[in-house]
Amino acid sequence: MARTRNRSGTAHEINTIQSVERAIKILEYLCRGPASLSELSRELGLHKSTAFGLLQTLIKHNYVHQEIKTGRYRLGYRVLALGGAFLEHCDLREIASPYLQQLVNEHGETVHLVVMDDGQVVYVDKIDSPQSIRMVSRIGRRLPAHCTGVGKAILAYLPEEKVQAIVKKRGLPRFTANTITTWEELSAELARIREEGVSYDREEIEEGLRCVAAPLIGYGQYPVGAISVSGPASRMTEEKMSRIAGSLKKVAGEISQQMGADVELNGYSKI
Repeated sequence: MARTRNRSGTAHEINTIQSVERAIKILEYLCRGPASLSELSRELGLHKSTAFGLLQTLIKHNYVHQEIKTGRYRLGYRVLALGGAFLEHCDLREIASPYLQQLVNEHGETVHLVVMDDGQVVYVDKIDSPQSIRMVSRIGRRLPAHCTGVGKAILAYLPEEKVQAIVKKRGLPRFTANTITTWEELSAELARIREEGVSYDREEIEEGLRCVAAPLIGYGQYPVGAISVSGPASRMTEEKMSRIAGSLKKVAGEISQQMGADVELNGYSKI
């Protein structure tokens, strides 16, 4: 039995087929490299005859190839075709949409989805808080990365040389008394984000505004965007931000898995 989520964000149980799950486990194991029948049987807890039958089916459809010289099994070219089709048609906004609504329903604050472009974060989707006092934002808005929760969440998972290039081009301008303005401060903050899996903006770009954000990781373990929950500092207490962080990490992990990442739902320790 597994759990899935519909467009409204509601989770429900679904039945799974054991043979399909076993075939998927074989494909995932072969992502590490070629393996023998004995190794697959032992590591996946499958009887040799069961593993052999699954492998023959996968070979028939070119998802697995058996090496002539060694007899070991490796991934076939059809796996590459599937990956290419996924990358071509993957829509971050569509995948994230039900989760954004879930976060608004759960926390009552404005939720954003952003991507990074040319060293800045760009808002690509949002759902407003139902409360009268809320964060004012618009889709298409660009903001610096170093002083926003979403921006720091993405920077934390970029290669350091990429982060340095962004800082060199964009600088670290100050917006409030809490803005990070030195490379040493930013580097330490990004290390903390990688450790905890979430980013905070405690009035760093605008006084009176607080935010909790988490990175969205895609294929190749590269950050493809970030999601955040934002609101006025009067409501975004440390206690509330801590609650948001827990649910945000789980949601970000689920979206990241759908985007092709190899992550754990409660964090990003595999990145």
